[in-house]
Amino acid sequence: MSVRRTTIHPSPLPIRTHVLYEGSPGVLVDDGIVIEGVDLDGVLAAVGRAVDATTPARRIELCGGMPVQVAAQVQASLPDDVELGVNRYGFESLDQAAAYKAAFDDPAGDAPGDLTILYAAATSTPLAQHDGVLVAGVGTRADLADRAVEALLRGAGLVELYGGLGVVAADVVREATRDAIPVGYC
Repeated sequence: MSVRRTTIHPSPLPIRTHVLYEGSPGVLVDDGIVIEGVDLDGVLAAVGRAVDATTPARRIELCGGMPVQVAAQVQASLPDDVELGVNRYGFESLDQAAAYKAAFDDPAGDAPGDLTILYAAATSTPLAQHDGVLVAGVGTRADLADRAVEALLRGAGLVELYGGLGVVAADVVREATRDAIPVGYC
C-alpha cells in the first residue's frame, strides 16, 4: 500500500530561488525564496543582483508573461551554476491564459484579475495582497488547494507556482478550482 505525501515540494526545500514577474517594482517575499516585481527593462539588472547577492540565487524563475527574448537574454547572462525556470501553462490552461494576457494588455478593457503567486514554503502563510498580486507560501497539498480556491474567490485571474511547485502542484490547483483558472508552473 502506498502512502500519499501531504507535502507538495521536495524535502528539503529547493535551492535558493529568485522569482521575477512583470509588475510593480519591489520585493514581495524574502523568505528563502525571493519574489520580486520588475519592469521588463529591469529584468537583467534584477538577475545580476540576485546572483551576486550575499546569499546568491542558484535558480532564477521567470513569470509566464516574460517574453521568450527576455528569457533568452537571462539565460545568456547566467553563470553556469545557476538554473533558469520559465513558468508555462498546461494545454488545458492556454485559452484562459491567452484571455488573461489580452485583458492585461488592453488599457481600455476590464482588469484581468490579480496574478496569484504560490510558492513552496516550510510553513504555509495566509494569502496576502500586494499591488495587484496575491501571494502565499504553501507547505501542504491541503493548503495549496485552499489558497488556490481562496484566490479564485477573491477574483484572481491566474495562478503561477514557484520554488519547486511543479506539475503535481499544478494538478492540485486545477482539481481544487475545477479548471476555473489557468495555472502555470516551472
